[in-house]
Amino acid sequence: MIKFNKRDSKKMLKEVARLRGVSVAEVRGEMQLAIEEARNNPDAEKQAEFQRLFGNKTPTPEEFICITSKKLKF
Repeated sequence: MIKFNKRDSKKMLKEVARLRGVSVAEVRGEMQLAIEEARNNPDAEKQAEFQRLFGNKTPTPEEFICITSKKLKF
């Protein structure tokens, strides 16, 4: 199982920004919007899954990467 820590997450965001030719702030902003959309999904099952993973808070992009990477199975 692969797990990423916060430092790994920051490196990932930096690499995505470099590959896309945009700033890290832009990558973080786009991810934050996607995270908020997921949190506010009208599907009750998806809301429950989001709450199970993150509780009542909206994670930062770095937290999102760390927490969801723990759930990945290869």
